[in-house]
Amino acid sequence: MIYAFSPEGVARLSAVLATRPLLAFDIDGTLAPIVARPDEARLPDEVQRDLGQLAMRADVAIITGRSVGDARRMLDFEPRYLIGNHGVEGLPQWRKRAAMFVQAVRGWHDALTACDALAANGVALEDKRYSLSLHYRQAANPSAAYRAIRGCVDALDPAPKVIDGKAVVNLLPPGAPDKGEALRALMVTTRSSSAIYVGDDDTDETVFALNLPNLLTLRVEPSADSRAALFLRDQGEVLRLIRHISAH
Repeated sequence: MIYAFSPEGVARLSAVLATRPLLAFDIDGTLAPIVARPDEARLPDEVQRDLGQLAMRADVAIITGRSVGDARRMLDFEPRYLIGNHGVEGLPQWRKRAAMFVQAVRGWHDALTACDALAANGVALEDKRYSLSLHYRQAANPSAAYRAIRGCVDALDPAPKVIDGKAVVNLLPPGAPDKGEALRALMVTTRSSSAIYVGDDDTDETVFALNLPNLLTLRVEPSADSRAALFLRDQGEVLRLIRHISAH
């Protein structure tokens, strides 16, 4: 991975920005700092203001695991594209299958609510209608909580697509998109010839792994296992990135 504000990183950013790319951002850990309770997450005021200004003159997309309604609550501006639930909401490709996704999630919700090991280990279940998230950031023993999650999840039918995050396990229905599929579909739908994507964890690795020649990916915080091309040192540098993009 290359540091985004190194000479090589800046050169790569400049080359893609010259093509007027689609600008896509994750929310949690990217635009907003990670917090103990997901419902308390907020975009810093300067990020909110500067990204809103950028969205008035560029194609800005938000692609998040949150529901569209939850994501919209966090934003003081209207991005050109708002994609929720890893891609189920906001893209026409998956609209017809949404009812099947809801049915699967309802069944999982009932089964996981009855799985006593989750509550016993401090795991919080978040129902986003088209997907579920199991949070264990506040668990007294995170390792035990994660084992409890995997034990309960392994018994689910149909088996979900499981994507780990930072102290969270995300469950997507079979056939539902991940963020990588969502971004690829959005680029096709909008006829975008290039894109920049900024994310921070394993749910975003599905985008980083696309390895498209016209896609530049940035990860918040470096990781030896990441497929992202560039990295930012921490979430605080996202504002610097937004301002760098705005200056072009």
